[in-house]
Amino acid sequence: MITRQFTILNLLRYTHILFLAVAATMAVLFFYSATGYGMGTTDEVNGRHDLIEKSYKAAKDFYYQLESDHDLGLQRKNWLKGVRKFRKLYLEHTKGPLAPSALYMMGKMQYKMYQRFHLSIDLEDSIGYYNDVVTIFPENSLADDASYNAAEIYLNDKSNQKLAADQYLKIVQQFPTGDKYSQAFNRLQKLQKSGIIQIPAHLRHKQKENKLVNVLPVKYWSSDDYTRIVIRASSPVHYSSELLEETTGQPRRLYIDFNPSYIPPKYRSPVPIEDGLLKQIRTGQFTDSTVRVVLDIESISDYKIFSLNDPFRVVIDVHGNKKKTQPSEKTITAHKKKSVPTLPDFKNSKRMTIKAESTHPFISLQDHKKRKPTDKATAISSSSPTKYSLAQQLGLGVRKIVIDPGHGGKDPGAIAHGLKEKDIVLTISKKLANVLETTYGYEVSLTRTNDVFIPLEERTAIANTLKADLFISIHVNAHKDMSISGTETYFLNLATNAEAMRVAALENATSTHNIGEMQDILSSLMQNSKINESSRLAEYVHANLISGLVSNYPIRDLGVKQAPFYVLIGAEMPAVLAEIAFLSNPNEAKLLNSTHYQNKVAQHIAAGVVSYIDHHTTAALQL
Repeated sequence: MITRQFTILNLLRYTHILFLAVAATMAVLFFYSATGYGMGTTDEVNGRHDLIEKSYKAAKDFYYQLESDHDLGLQRKNWLKGVRKFRKLYLEHTKGPLAPSALYMMGKMQYKMYQRFHLSIDLEDSIGYYNDVVTIFPENSLADDASYNAAEIYLNDKSNQKLAADQYLKIVQQFPTGDKYSQAFNRLQKLQKSGIIQIPAHLRHKQKENKLVNVLPVKYWSSDDYTRIVIRASSPVHYSSELLEETTGQPRRLYIDFNPSYIPPKYRSPVPIEDGLLKQIRTGQFTDSTVRVVLDIESISDYKIFSLNDPFRVVIDVHGNKKKTQPSEKTITAHKKKSVPTLPDFKNSKRMTIKAESTHPFISLQDHKKRKPTDKATAISSSSPTKYSLAQQLGLGVRKIVIDPGHGGKDPGAIAHGLKEKDIVLTISKKLANVLETTYGYEVSLTRTNDVFIPLEERTAIANTLKADLFISIHVNAHKDMSISGTETYFLNLATNAEAMRVAALENATSTHNIGEMQDILSSLMQNSKINESSRLAEYVHANLISGLVSNYPIRDLGVKQAPFYVLIGAEMPAVLAEIAFLSNPNEAKLLNSTHYQNKVAQHIAAGVVSYIDHHTTAALQL
């Protein structure tokens, strides 16, 4: 065990916490004795638990606000306010199930404060809170995470390799089944090479005995300035990355290590890529227990890495500038190792060619500059009720729209009343594409045009590599309570209520627990995403959908909401997800099965898209 080195600041902090704890305890005891609250019924106890969970969620939502709202996060007093919210929750419920989570968040927020305001007191407090989690709640699942975070602070911020090594060693000894075991052991191996620590022999033998996780073939989608790589594994596994600078004869490289892991020899051949930002992918067994994936990239300006569950996969988004050899023609590449990618049946099929070289075929598509609506659209007779805005006629802002029919293939989505979500949304998506093309003259592509399964992360990659200007994912909802009905439209953000979390979990085919973890990932991933534009697009689509349907159908307006949908993560353009109706509701199921209703839905979503484009591009003209 590591003994905390008390400072005067720590002593003052603990004295303050002790005083607050005593005061809070006395107040709670007085309240219980005066009201009999502590002797409540089961319903009352459950009600108290709900209140605690709401308090914790409110505190965490405030943390997310600090992360996403630039002005709010600039003031240290706001961060201190956020820490106090978690401290209050902890002191009032020191034995409650959320006590370790509250302590952990205090440590996390103090570290964020140090990163923003560079005050050493915040760093010390962060370490203190993290160590509190380990000391007070050693059996909690957050204990190894807290210990690892403290070790990283010692290593990276305090440059104290000895204390870091002690902390990593404690993790592998105290938490052998924790999810931070492999990361801590990797750190120890690096520190051992530096002579900082000697890993005990029994730990080295145990690491070799650990079951290796299989790394599966890599998938990628690449354009001249964007690449998405997806690395799948047979189960969750630790991964780490490092960016290597360009050297003589070697491009800038990004590598990702997986440990403990193994990749079969048949998947280790380098994958050369002639078009796009990514030059090649090399995958190999770096050590007996480490698989290394190396990405040779033309020019990296920025990259993000995150993981998704069910199944486990690591997603890497890379941005950069390709060194162009033929400025007159841009190409995009979508690739799956040893198989032709499952890409949509693009409307402009004459511009699509398939090339096969060796065992690595790819699809190449010419990219065209943004332009005014197609000749087909401008040739519409003057008797047509459609009128084009000046922005549309000039071709400003929006040229290509990608529509994503949710689910497909082995993933049916919601099933109720003899209907499947995947079939309904495909039909509506095709109708929507037809309206946007023939009536409004936009170029439209679908992520799927038949009943095939496409992973969520692939749908976003398709939109990005096609350089789409808008992305619209079409879904229908479901609920165990068949009386629930309504229409709602989402954009990517941190969920603000439990129902949004439920819908996100349903559409992501994962658990609400995983969605909760994704919230933390998104808080750092979305700093440069198009949240505001996506919110505006959602408002226009939703308003037109509701106003267009309500006169003829009993539609319940559930509003515009935000949630962490995997299919929208990393979208380079305004992106929304529409939940048209509840398939589980008998009345709405009948509507969804009606051709007339499907046509109306497609028409009004299209009207919403065009309304957004008109306002969006007109505003751009006025700037």
